[in-house]
Amino acid sequence: MTASRVRYERIIRALQITSRVTLVAALAGTFIPGGNGRSASAVAVSLVIAAPLLRVSWLAYRWWRWGDRLFASVAASLLLIVGTGTAVALLTR
Repeated sequence: MTASRVRYERIIRALQITSRVTLVAALAGTFIPGGNGRSASAVAVSLVIAAPLLRVSWLAYRWWRWGDRLFASVAASLLLIVGTGTAVALLTR
């Protein structure tokens, strides 16, 4: 196993699990009728949206901890933009 693989093992594993759960939820949403199917579809869509944001959050934390303030600031700015867009969308609907 390479050094970078060991360093990122937790995030790799978390993304693999998230991908599998998303696939199961999407399939359930496709084949289960009614409210349960809609709920499963909502979970799948939520995971597709949340997984990259959690990864950026994780990277921002690591970059800040390692002392790379520029990359951490860019990642935090990206999260701030997404959060602001979400707030505007919720408040204006």
